[in-house]
Amino acid sequence: MYLYNFKGDIMYKVLNNDLIKEYIDETPDIRALLLSDDESIDKLDVSEIGDGNLNFVYNIKCDKKSLILKQAVPFLRCVGEEYPLSRIRMVFEIEALKIEKEICPQYVPKIYYDSVDMSLVVMQNLDSHKILRGEMINREVFPFLSEHISTFLADTLFYTTDFYLSSAQKKEGVKKFINKELCKITEDFIFTHPYEDNETNECNPKLDISVVKKFRENRDVKTAVAKMRYKFMTDAQALLHGDLHTGSIMLNKDETYVIDPEFAFYGPIGFDVGIYLANLVMSYFSLKEDENFYKDYVLAMIKDTWEMFASKFKTNMVENEKKRKSLQWSYPDGLEHFGHYADSFVKDVFDDSVGFMACEMFRRTVGLAKVADVAGIEDLERRAEVEIKVLESAIKFITFNYNSIDEVIEEMQKI
Repeated sequence: MYLYNFKGDIMYKVLNNDLIKEYIDETPDIRALLLSDDESIDKLDVSEIGDGNLNFVYNIKCDKKSLILKQAVPFLRCVGEEYPLSRIRMVFEIEALKIEKEICPQYVPKIYYDSVDMSLVVMQNLDSHKILRGEMINREVFPFLSEHISTFLADTLFYTTDFYLSSAQKKEGVKKFINKELCKITEDFIFTHPYEDNETNECNPKLDISVVKKFRENRDVKTAVAKMRYKFMTDAQALLHGDLHTGSIMLNKDETYVIDPEFAFYGPIGFDVGIYLANLVMSYFSLKEDENFYKDYVLAMIKDTWEMFASKFKTNMVENEKKRKSLQWSYPDGLEHFGHYADSFVKDVFDDSVGFMACEMFRRTVGLAKVADVAGIEDLERRAEVEIKVLESAIKFITFNYNSIDEVIEEMQKI
């Protein structure tokens, strides 16, 4: 058992399977979810199921009842105690979950209990759902996924912008989500380390190092990445999930849930969209030559996700403006003019999304964190071929200007 001081006066305890039972027994609000008054905590079945880099996740069962307990520890889980990391990230995750739940209740798990002092949250157990990344590796098809994710993106991003919130509300939101430690991780591991000879980088030994040097020494690439990094650090457009990849989505054929928003902060809208699309693109390149059906399916996901998001976000803008009736657009034909502005704004989001997509593709190939779609390819020679396609396409995505998602898909099909 490890004890750490939190804010100098509250003792925080790192939980394990046994200590969780004691904690539940001492916390009536959680105990009542699983046990009757006369039932013993010995009935609880506790197992640690987390496979992420940051936190510990426990599945707690009692008969047919179950829930998930997620706790932040004061270090980076994947490295250990030699990499200290503040537990404040759980505060951001809890607050982001609550905001997302209010905006998109159908796509966010229920929250039963949270504790800032213990850096934990107790949530709905999505035991009839699976992680999207694993399901895509298994070539599963989800007919409603693009509809669901595009709605989640369009609504959570729009309803936390200055288009919807008052100026004061927006600025309070930005202040509330100064998630400096996890933003620094993103700044380092997505926008910095992959483009230099950094000890955290990891490469497939069969990947031709000349290909890696090709993008690290490309002035246009590094200039474009620097611009994306600056935009990430300064453009506080909306409350982002901050880490929306295919491992942050749980689903079945009918339902979709977005989880793990510990990286939440106010940033550029295109970041969330681009990170998600990048994971779809990498999944596409990981497919074998003869997997044409699934290739078509993934390409359709990329196209549908962007086009539905763009349409829904613009609709949110225009419908809200009809109610808001700001003086800027109150003159004759003002709403038509606002619609033109909305088109221009969404195009800017598209450009940002493609740029952030490329950055995610770079870092997932030569940086520390990989995606199982590609890194799980056992034949290292074939994996290298896939990684070269990812890198070559990322170079084009970040240095060329595209007018539509169709042009992006056409570029993918050429490589």
